[in-house]
Amino acid sequence: MAGITQVIKAGWLTGQQNFRRWFSSTDMDMLNNTGGKKIYDCTDTELKKMLAYCCLMVGIDKPPGEDKKMVLVSFLRKYHGPLTSRQVIQAFELVASGELGSDIQEHYNIISPMYISNVIRAYLQKLSGIKSRYEVKRRHTQLQQSSPEAYYKRLVKVVEEYNVIPALWAWDEVHEYLLQQDVPIQAGASSEEKKQQVIDYIKATYPKAMFQVLNK
Repeated sequence: MAGITQVIKAGWLTGQQNFRRWFSSTDMDMLNNTGGKKIYDCTDTELKKMLAYCCLMVGIDKPPGEDKKMVLVSFLRKYHGPLTSRQVIQAFELVASGELGSDIQEHYNIISPMYISNVIRAYLQKLSGIKSRYEVKRRHTQLQQSSPEAYYKRLVKVVEEYNVIPALWAWDEVHEYLLQQDVPIQAGASSEEKKQQVIDYIKATYPKAMFQVLNK
């Protein structure tokens, strides 16, 4: 018999898969790029290596001298310290791929504090837009998934797929949906009575389905 965690996740995963249709792989990569060390926690050597990689990404073949590297390192810590090194690297990779626009690609073969800030600003603007769209979609999906009809359909999917009636579910919401469909069940019942009425209805519809017993 399917475990309770597996049963509950079956309905949740269906909604999450929709995000793959709404957001590109780049969008998802940016949303998931939350690891790595903060700039202000990186060592000088780590930041210098990061700058060298960023130069390579955008085609700056004239790397800064040691004195200028230290100026850039200090600038990064002071003005972009909360960002992670992975985010800065990702920003320059997106410049290289053209996903931050053509205007940001002009660097005159020099990496300067102003150019770094322009790249990071464009990156953060894009990331902010993605986060806003993600939040709107997430709330919309939650509303859809929390409607009585949605709870009923996910319950049916679980029963049909696993041949089991889960012990934990939004029984009141399913009961409400069944009332709307003129199923002969009692209105105004207590929560426990609603649960039993829904379970009886599901058992009658799917006679082979077994009720799941939680381990104590």
